Amino acid sequence: MPDDDFAATGLLARLQLLLQAVAAAPGDVTVLELALAQAIAATGADSAVLGQLRHHRAAMAMMEFRAGGVIHRGGTLLVGPRYPLTDAIAREESIWLSSLPEIRTTYPTAGRLWGRAFAAVPLMVRHVPVGAIAVIHDTGAHDFTGSERLFLRAVADVCAPIVSDLACRGGPAESTSWPAGLSDRP
Repeated sequence: MPDDDFAATGLLARLQLLLQAVAAAPGDVTVLELALAQAIAATGADSAVLGQLRHHRAAMAMMEFRAGGVIHRGGTLLVGPRYPLTDAIAREESIWLSSLPEIRTTYPTAGRLWGRAFAAVPLMVRHVPVGAIAVIHDTGAHDFTGSERLFLRAVADVCAPIVSDLACRGGPAESTSWPAGLSDRP
């Protein structure tokens, strides 16, 4: 049990850091970067993705954050059951895939885009999806623990109102690119 306590303490410390950032700069898009970085660190993932709904649930723009802080603008995907990230939005529930065979069985037409283990959590505001976050393990399988799942849900809860607010202010949902704070960086 001491290892579980140590892991839980680490997750709580990461969540506290994220909540302090939100309190210091509510609505700041850099909080989204910090949230993805904390999701990667907490789960040992290789990358994280944030998607925001556009055009009445038809499509979403994506931002990918790699370990080491490199941000890439992603493309646009149609919301629906083809990909785990978009399926989490369509279902309005989290998706936990711990191995490559599980990913290929569940999403046979998704291609190799989704790594060897994948978790997607919808961003919900007043029971309405506004996007999703995901973590991707590229190098091997990963069983998401109960603590990691709870942590990722908390990260999604922190991100949801920021993403929703960006859409209300004419942020990324109204354009084809992310705000300047989320631009590509070398």
